Amino acid sequence: MNDLRRLIADVAKRVVEDSLELPTALRQVAQELGIRLKPGQPDAATMRAAIQDYRELFKPEQAKQLHENRRMAIEAMRQFDAFQPRLIGSLVNGDGPVDVIRLLLTADTPEQVIMHLSDQRTPWRETEARMHYSGGRIEALPALRFQAGDSNVELIIMPPQQRSDPPRDPIGGGKLAALSQDELAALVERTASH
Repeated sequence: MNDLRRLIADVAKRVVEDSLELPTALRQVAQELGIRLKPGQPDAATMRAAIQDYRELFKPEQAKQLHENRRMAIEAMRQFDAFQPRLIGSLVNGDGPVDVIRLLLTADTPEQVIMHLSDQRTPWRETEARMHYSGGRIEALPALRFQAGDSNVELIIMPPQQRSDPPRDPIGGGKLAALSQDELAALVERTASH
């Protein structure tokens, strides 16, 4: 039990201090501590609460940045409305870097999104994002990255046929948390007073 508490505390510190994604921090800390984790251990909600507590204590400015980037994500989603954007990643639960806006877009080809970026005169670079799927599959999806102020925006492009098998959460294996523009706006409004 003490090992698990230490693991959670160390993971929270790495996420906040080193701007690591929760799955990466969990994997690194478990390996360093020599802990073999069972699926669902530790509970994702417990880790997210520890991250929030650590952030409030040691990096309260990140809470403001998290809120601002969620607001910026709403604007980005409006820009890419034609591609049915969903916010995914650490801005959804505040469990990773707060300067990365990650949107999951639906498009037949990456070129459709590239043309949209070109029309907006937005410089971008091509990359890929590794997404987890049912059955333990990991697939690389095409992605485009660009800078928006102090934030990095990553557009992950998913073909429409993959909607029936959406990406999974790499921690618990359940459906990946993904917010629509309305859901994100409600979250921003709910957390504005904090």
